[in-house]
Amino acid sequence: MNDLIGLQYRWGARPSDGEGCTDCFQLVCEVRRRLGLRDYAEQFEWVYEKYTSDTFTLLQLRRFLERNGQVVELPECGDVLLFPSTGGAAMGVVIEGWVMFITAGQTVGQAPMPRGVGQYFRMR
Repeated sequence: MNDLIGLQYRWGARPSDGEGCTDCFQLVCEVRRRLGLRDYAEQFEWVYEKYTSDTFTLLQLRRFLERNGQVVELPECGDVLLFPSTGGAAMGVVIEGWVMFITAGQTVGQAPMPRGVGQYFRMR
């Protein structure tokens, strides 16, 4: 997973594109794929056709997560963290007690799993 750290943020970009960019949803998808979990990339593709990074809201993302997962208090590897505001990262993914996400500097980073910040979802 360390090869994902440092990728630049770009709406709709995927780590597998080889362009060195990703967005938060595609980052989560890539990590979940590598963990052998369902990634939801196909179910989310319509977002890129209909919205831009400026028009897709945190509320819409929350609804997607609620439809496809459940809120959990004790997150496990592969669970999704929905951050409480759009000031920077919108979502991250749990990897062994850490969360990988798009940082305020617009690159992929990781930090210890925050408690009391955002909401964790276990995807079905």
